[in-house]
Amino acid sequence: MTETINAWIDWLLQSLGLSGPYILLVTIPLTVLQSLFGFFPLAVLIVLHVSVFNVIGGMLVSWLACNVGAMLSYFLFRRFLFDWFDRKWRSKLKRYDKWQRYLDRYGVWTLVLLRTVPIMPSNVINFMSAVSPMKVPAFIWGTVLGNLSYIWLFGTLGSTLIVSREEWNGFLLWYGVFVVILIGIFIRRHWGHLQEDKRRRME
Repeated sequence: MTETINAWIDWLLQSLGLSGPYILLVTIPLTVLQSLFGFFPLAVLIVLHVSVFNVIGGMLVSWLACNVGAMLSYFLFRRFLFDWFDRKWRSKLKRYDKWQRYLDRYGVWTLVLLRTVPIMPSNVINFMSAVSPMKVPAFIWGTVLGNLSYIWLFGTLGSTLIVSREEWNGFLLWYGVFVVILIGIFIRRHWGHLQEDKRRRME
């Protein structure tokens, strides 16, 4: 599936005669569509951006595009597309009930985890956020941090053939520091909730 998507994107770019920074005319709309319909992995576009804009530039472009796509789809789901998405995905969403409860309880932090680890499609994450009691500022923070985490990780992994091993190790090391800081803040803010959940599991 990923190879087919790569070939399709390559064909689209070649047909339109786009290269260098002009690929954004294709990749940004594709990122927005991905945030709405979830029809291909975002990692494909991240690797493409990194190959054109180098590691830091590619990650930054991908991060900005993913944030725009996620926020646009969030407001569209909340205002206009709720009924359509609910009808189309109602049966499929049942498997994510546990994550919906975590999203309602931990808000930003569940959103960061879901965006970092591809447990579910990004469009489902956006919809679940739109129907949760999460406030808009919390969604924005969770999206910004979660997309940063995801793109930092997959941008680093996708750059193994582009940068030296020392530079690659540096990106991965700083990503580890970033994750440790996030985990520390989460534990400090939600220690009471974590203990309560632990007691419930032991009952």
